[in-house]
Amino acid sequence: MTRTYGNRESCAACNPTCAGCRLSLILLTGILMVMPLVFSAYPLAAQTKGTASAQKQAPKQHFVCNVGYTPRECQVAMMVLRKTLERYDVEALGEWTWVLVRTEDWKQLLSERRFDPNHPAFSYLPKRETFLDGALVIRSSIRGVELSAIWHMAIEDLLDLAIRHELAHAFCNDPNETKADRAAIALKNGAPLSCRVIEQASTANPK
Repeated sequence: MTRTYGNRESCAACNPTCAGCRLSLILLTGILMVMPLVFSAYPLAAQTKGTASAQKQAPKQHFVCNVGYTPRECQVAMMVLRKTLERYDVEALGEWTWVLVRTEDWKQLLSERRFDPNHPAFSYLPKRETFLDGALVIRSSIRGVELSAIWHMAIEDLLDLAIRHELAHAFCNDPNETKADRAAIALKNGAPLSCRVIEQASTANPK
C-alpha cells in the first residue's frame, strides 16, 4: 500500500512477496519526528586531492554513517556504496545525502514501530536523504545471507535494486511506488529516465 503524507515523504523498501521485488513505502511520520535524535552521524572525510578550481566545487553527493561505525568501517562501506552509485547519473540529483545505518540499529528502529525490519532502504524527499541497511554493503554477513534468502538474489543485486528504486523516487521527486517501479526498470536497462513517460505509463497500466 502506498501512502502520501503532507510533506511528501517517500520511503521505498523491498517487498519480498512481489515477483518483481517491488519496493514499497515504509517511512511514516513517527520515524521522521525522531530521526534527528536517532541519527547522530558523522560524514565520511573527503579523500580526493584536486586542483584549486576543483576544490572550490563542493561535492553534491554526501555520504554519512550512523552512530556505531568506526571511521575505517565507514570508509570501507562507503566505497561499496559509491561504486554502485557510479552506474547511475547521481550528480543529476543535485544535493543528496546517503546514510548507512548498522543492521542492529536498523532492525530495532523499524521493529519498535511495527514496521517490517527486512525493508532495506527508504528516502525522505523533503530533506533529500536516502537511508540504507548497512548489510547491503557488506559482502558477507549473517544479515546479508538472511536478506538474500528473503529476496532470492545476491546482496549486491539487492543493493542495486534498492538504489535504483530510491533514485527513481528522487529523480522524479515523487513518492508514487508504481512510477518508481517503472523508473527503476528504465534505469536498469540504461534507458533515459523521463518522469513524464513513467507517469503516462503508470496511468495507462495501473497496478
